Amino acid sequence: MSLAEAVSGLRIAEWSHADRIRFFAWFIYRNQGREVFTSSDIARCFHELSLQKPSNISAFLAQMSEGKAKQLLRGRDGYRLEMVQLERLDSKFGARSITIEITKLLEELPNRVPNVAEREFLKEALICYRHGAFRAAIVMSWNLAFDHLLHFVLKHHLSAFNSQWPKNFPKQNQKARVQQIATRDDFSELKESEVLTICKSAAIITPDLSRILDEKLGKRNSAAHPSTVTIGQIQAERVIDDLVNNVVLKLNV
Repeated sequence: MSLAEAVSGLRIAEWSHADRIRFFAWFIYRNQGREVFTSSDIARCFHELSLQKPSNISAFLAQMSEGKAKQLLRGRDGYRLEMVQLERLDSKFGARSITIEITKLLEELPNRVPNVAEREFLKEALICYRHGAFRAAIVMSWNLAFDHLLHFVLKHHLSAFNSQWPKNFPKQNQKARVQQIATRDDFSELKESEVLTICKSAAIITPDLSRILDEKLGKRNSAAHPSTVTIGQIQAERVIDDLVNNVVLKLNV
């Protein structure tokens, strides 16, 4: 993740120099894997973002490493964030890496999804996610992944699915409007959980993917129905990441 991506949406231009320096130190540690930084490293961060830097960065760093409540610890090779400061910054910014990755994933996905209906699901999922409607984002992401699974079955495993259906659910199969799936709409004869069961039994999907889909269907149900369960950004990101990477991008249609 680049520094520009890390500060996206943070309005860093309105921050104090001290807040910027703490963030730059955190970014260098967490995203570049360097625990120790120098005044030159901080200067490069200001330059990369086209921000006016303090007149004397070295003096700024020295001041932040003095007193009882030190923000930085000074060593022979440079400075490092004091542990309390690091934990605070982790708590505040630590989730941004996956947030940026999920947003990028959803934005780039349309070029990799040929199906028009799936593109609409994807568009709505991104809108919901960007506006903090995380329950709705989970629902739309599930719709995207499940629709993709159905097209995968239609294209590659229709015979196996139709053969397995009456074995798993003989009564539903006998009473259904159609006894053989031929189109996308025919899947409406089955519950989503039943489709997953048939796919697993017919070895259309792996046991690992079956577990992922069963879990995410439960998450979708929790998000879609009124409940006291809190659905936040992190939960939504985990669901989206799993469904996109393990279903949409892995099942070739």
